[in-house]
Amino acid sequence: MLTYDEAKTKIIEGGLSVFKKKGPKFTMDDLAREISMSKKTIYVIFRDKEAVLLHMVDYVFDEIQTEEESFLEDSSLSTVEKFRRVLGALPENYAGFDFTKFYVMKDRFPKAYERMNERLEDGWDITFKALQNGIDEGVFRPVNFTVFKCIYSAAVERFLNSSELDSEGIDYMDALNQLVDMLIDGIVVSR
Repeated sequence: MLTYDEAKTKIIEGGLSVFKKKGPKFTMDDLAREISMSKKTIYVIFRDKEAVLLHMVDYVFDEIQTEEESFLEDSSLSTVEKFRRVLGALPENYAGFDFTKFYVMKDRFPKAYERMNERLEDGWDITFKALQNGIDEGVFRPVNFTVFKCIYSAAVERFLNSSELDSEGIDYMDALNQLVDMLIDGIVVSR
């Protein structure tokens, strides 16, 4: 028998799995089948699909933050590599995950969509710490953190909010890695 917290995690991870396959159009029946749990049990823990989506957003962003922290603390990485990995942080279990599908939630699940935007806006402490470390070490030229954040955020939002990448056959992670390369190349001090 699962504890409440174990069942909650199982539902969230199952939600991510069906979301990966079907996007936000997955049903609670799909979720129940995915995790071999009754819908009734799911509804005991989450009042509706939007509550599941809200928790999925937080779960993903918490995992990304954990990944960022591990990169920042990894003494085997150079300052530039730490920053590169922090900017492109995405835990292994999200490889192949189409994050552009989260933006489809805007109309049907506005609370989950808003939560995603809040998390994108708020999760900058580790990034700024990595950037400041690079500036302090003389590896990065001094840049305005607000301007850097605006450039990065605008690009990521554009990736997620438009169909341009998809129509050009560009994978989200490939686009993100190219963005990170361009940004880092623009601030690395030439030696």
